Amino acid sequence: MMNIPNKISLTRICLMPVFIVFALLSFPGSKFIALGLFIIAAISDAVDGYIARHYNMVTDLGKFLDPIADKLLATTGLLILIVGSEPIIPMPYGLIVMFIMILRDYEVTGIRQIGQLKGKIIAADKVAKTKANFLYATLVYGLLINALRDTGANGTEFMKYFTLVFYIFVGITTALIIISGLVYLINNFGVFKEEKPVAETENTQQTEEKEQPKKTKATTKNK
Repeated sequence: MMNIPNKISLTRICLMPVFIVFALLSFPGSKFIALGLFIIAAISDAVDGYIARHYNMVTDLGKFLDPIADKLLATTGLLILIVGSEPIIPMPYGLIVMFIMILRDYEVTGIRQIGQLKGKIIAADKVAKTKANFLYATLVYGLLINALRDTGANGTEFMKYFTLVFYIFVGITTALIIISGLVYLINNFGVFKEEKPVAETENTQQTEEKEQPKKTKATTKNK
């Protein structure tokens, strides 16, 4: 069902190609337009989730679209910061952050899929939400630096300190991504346990029930 939250998620997905175009163009103000588009997309992530939960509009389509839109937003924003002749996050650190983020996403997706197969719904925890907020803040920060570079501010004392603080944000965000992945794995490690088939469980119970009277009789004779 294409309700309001789903339309917002779909709009967020459609905004990404437009964001990329403006982020890569070099006419005056293009980088600020890209920054504005990213901020709108990031805000829409919180808005569609709130509307869906508050007004009971959660649908299967929404469960499909929302994670795609979120991952596309984060991945696209990070890519813009690590590409180009003078990337905002220097190589190879940009690739390392990208690898860690993608690895964590694959881990979470795999655990959730296994949980669904076993009838368990695994929701995002507080660490994951904190990680997401820090990630969006760091990406907005980096895109702001990218926009300020076009104004001729690059190389100034202000930009040096401003960029240094950004690197601190990148470090904190990377640490949170790693911690979030570890916490998610530890809290949901039980999904990897193999469950005995129902037939085998029933046979074991029947065998135990048959053996119980024999044990009782043997105990009585010994007395």
